[in-house]
Amino acid sequence: MKKLNLLLFTILISLCVNAQTVTEISRSWTSFVQSIDIQSDTLRKFKVIASVKVETSDDKARAGVWARVDNKPNQGRGFFDNMGNRPIRTNKWQSYTIEGIIDSKSEKINFGGILYNNGKFFFDKFEIYIENDNGEYEFVNIDNSSFEDVVVDNTIPKWDEGVTKERIVKVKEFSFISNKDSVDGSYSLLIEGNGIKPTSQEIGDVREIFPYLGIIISLLFILIFIISSITNILSTADATWSKFRRIGFRFSFIYFSFIILFQNNGAYPFFGFIIQKPSEWLQKFGIWFGDHILKIPYIISTGPNGSGDTTYDYIVVSIGFLVAVLGAIIWSVLDRKRTHYTKMYYWLTTGIRYYVGLMLISYGMVKVIQLQFPSPTFYRLLEPYGESSPMGLAWTFLGFSEGYNMFMGIAEVLAGLLLFRRTMTFGAVITLMTTMNVMAVNYFFDVPVKILSTHLVIMTLFLLSRDIKKVMLFLVTDKPVEKLTLIKRPQLKKGVNIGLNVFKGAILIYALGFGFFEQLGNKKIYGTDAPKPELYGVYEVTNYVINGDTIVDYKDNRLWKNIVFERVGSVQINKMNKQRSFYRTEMDSTTQKVKFFASRRNPEDYFDFNYTKTENTLNFNYIYKNDTISGQTKRLDKDDFLLTNRGFNWISERPFNR
Repeated sequence: MKKLNLLLFTILISLCVNAQTVTEISRSWTSFVQSIDIQSDTLRKFKVIASVKVETSDDKARAGVWARVDNKPNQGRGFFDNMGNRPIRTNKWQSYTIEGIIDSKSEKINFGGILYNNGKFFFDKFEIYIENDNGEYEFVNIDNSSFEDVVVDNTIPKWDEGVTKERIVKVKEFSFISNKDSVDGSYSLLIEGNGIKPTSQEIGDVREIFPYLGIIISLLFILIFIISSITNILSTADATWSKFRRIGFRFSFIYFSFIILFQNNGAYPFFGFIIQKPSEWLQKFGIWFGDHILKIPYIISTGPNGSGDTTYDYIVVSIGFLVAVLGAIIWSVLDRKRTHYTKMYYWLTTGIRYYVGLMLISYGMVKVIQLQFPSPTFYRLLEPYGESSPMGLAWTFLGFSEGYNMFMGIAEVLAGLLLFRRTMTFGAVITLMTTMNVMAVNYFFDVPVKILSTHLVIMTLFLLSRDIKKVMLFLVTDKPVEKLTLIKRPQLKKGVNIGLNVFKGAILIYALGFGFFEQLGNKKIYGTDAPKPELYGVYEVTNYVINGDTIVDYKDNRLWKNIVFERVGSVQINKMNKQRSFYRTEMDSTTQKVKFFASRRNPEDYFDFNYTKTENTLNFNYIYKNDTISGQTKRLDKDDFLLTNRGFNWISERPFNR
């Protein structure tokens, strides 16, 4: 046992030491970046200039210069532009410029090149200029601006690959070399993209490629449930297990351990750091498995994007299932004389109890504080009902009621009963109802967390199956029921027991204490308690004038419909043609002026929005691209929408269903 502990400890230390911030992935684009620290007390312009050309036969290939301003912590997002609306495809050297803005919130400018798909992409002569106090552009020195320091081993001196904060991203489909076809000096940077498959979005509806995908996934989950349930249902004696129970346990131990390790989803605090390197190994194998075994015809993306149901996630489940099946077979052959796995069963159920319990406590906290499902925003209230997605509809429905959020959150927090052996069965009954409801919402409203919610249900059933016969006898018959069994804890030394109890207490304090206060803090940053702008509300445009002419044609793509001030530092403009524009803002209530400037979606727009405001109206004027524009608006608050002003009614003489 001591040797095994020493081996596990050595492996753990090795994984931590070898964990790096360099991540290799597979995708259809890459980029390179350099950063400079900045300080500015006022609004200033800057520009990034670079020479670029593209040689390719791929119709979808394109390049661009990009720049991103990182703001100080908790100061929102800064400027961003990657030339997405003006892609570079010419095979001749040309100079391109990005113009952006920094202000007192800014602390860093990141800039570089970006490229997509197959081809040869050339970059040279990067320059950056920042406006000084006199309004003049000053040159800023940057390292290896013309790539005269040659590329070695796919590494650009003084530049990094990738645009992700605090980690370097290597994309295996692209190679970096120096090239003598240059604009300035002896060398340029050449990036070659080869063997790039289309993305899943470019392929279209994946269901057309895999018409039986739903059946296959359903059968896979059913098999996992059936095999894992054998562990408890076919035998209850601890002294001697049946052959099928031993086989079911071996599969369950391998599969559930695999899922807990590689789809931890933050259940265990700080676990992500420990598993970082093995996750990178799994990503490499998963991509190979998807490309060569499953023959997936598009790029398998492994980066986090908010979805838990990506192609890669299903590949991980498939690999875990195959590993568990093969592992159980080999284990059964090598260890066929073993009569039971009582100690390992205890540790497996402990791992599952804490995985499910801590996961649901975390989800429950964000519901109690109403962060996961916020109350309907102006964006939702103004959105045409039929244009919302099924997930958007679910989020609006669930977020409408603060009381229902509280109810759901408390039900999920009660999964904490799983953390104690004596209340495990009671906790599993409550948790099963909770997780099945979550799973149903995810399945039937197309919420991309189906894999996680399904595993939470299967794991809860695994825990409950130990006493399922007694629970059913209690619920549906009048027969006497024996007391529920308690999973036996292995005999451990006193010091180990004390250490485990301290560790358990620390986890509970972290999950319930720190987790709760952390979410309260988040509520003040982006929840209902977040600061609201001075002009908070929706302003419905009643009159819109351009150069003295009142715009009355509702088909005119210049005509504004409403202005939405909901978050500090941003504004949304909705036009009559259903087009939406988003701007970053800087408000000066003394002069009654709002600076509208470049956002990530429209980086070339800048103008000063002057206004006069009463309690119910807002009049404005501004100059935009040599046009003088003015208008009048009527203010709307959330109480002006039926959905949010209906309220609770004890007495309803007739249904109010609109």
